[in-house]
Amino acid sequence: MTTLVTGATGFACIHIVRALAQAEEAVLALDRAPADDACRDFLAPVEDRVHWALGDVRDTPTILELARHHRVDRIVHGAALTPTLEAERSNARQILEVNLMGAVSLLEVARQLAVERFVFMSSSALYAPPARPGPLGEDSPVQARNLYTIGKQAGEQIVRRYHDLFGLSTVSGRMDSIYGPMERATDSRPRPSLIYALVRACRTGEPIRARGRPYTRSFTHAEDAADLWRRLTLTPSLAHPVYNVSAGTADSLGTVLETLQALEPAFRYRYVEPGQPADVEIQPDMERPALDTTRARTELGFSPQYNLEQGLASYLAWARCHPEMFIRGRK
Repeated sequence: MTTLVTGATGFACIHIVRALAQAEEAVLALDRAPADDACRDFLAPVEDRVHWALGDVRDTPTILELARHHRVDRIVHGAALTPTLEAERSNARQILEVNLMGAVSLLEVARQLAVERFVFMSSSALYAPPARPGPLGEDSPVQARNLYTIGKQAGEQIVRRYHDLFGLSTVSGRMDSIYGPMERATDSRPRPSLIYALVRACRTGEPIRARGRPYTRSFTHAEDAADLWRRLTLTPSLAHPVYNVSAGTADSLGTVLETLQALEPAFRYRYVEPGQPADVEIQPDMERPALDTTRARTELGFSPQYNLEQGLASYLAWARCHPEMFIRGRK
């Protein structure tokens, strides 16, 4: 049997495809654009278990036909647009069609095939600013603030409703800010992560202007996230409808910069004042504490393999071997 992964060439999903294939699962990797050489090279050790297919997540009949042909019994739905504010203003309808109706389309495929598991990739961006410090559990308040998070919040609710109506085994995972190999700017995700920008600067020698030294974000290595997505996909039964997909830690911008400089002494940065141009920034309203991973650890046996220093060291080593992934304008 086979797991269908949508958005398969995307940063998070290419890691999920590899994690599933490494677990001896056959994977139908679906995307609207063909896999490029970087994707194929990344999956080369498991290429015999990955079948690539072209398709639009809104095209239910085509995806249903593909899924039937490949005997799909699980679906991981990760395809989404992560728009800038400018893209929201210029293309709101397409964003909602892809991010919301795309999820409905895949749920319809899941319903008609009676799949064993439907996994919806949601986001920790849903969490409202916490009233008090401490890890955010899955029952913490959520607050949709833009079209992306509106789609994720509505998607979670629709996924849960399909479970209630049709008896589908469904789950949503709220993923942290991830970093690591294969990240790059794409049409679907035009702004890579803060850590991508810093590692790129390590490779190019460009000094970084930073603002928001004391503010924290919860960073998770992409391989740790993929391991947890694999567990959500393959674990026979799940006790909850939502799980945090996170290493369960948070670090300040200052800690990230200091750790990078310790690993790469040539890396240069300086802090700038409000109103001055900044290359990387964590604003007070962008700050996020750690996510509570008790459910993932106790129920799924998840244990992250990377702390911040280990994750950054691993990513820097990969970046040295793949300088082409840090060229401006690359798609």
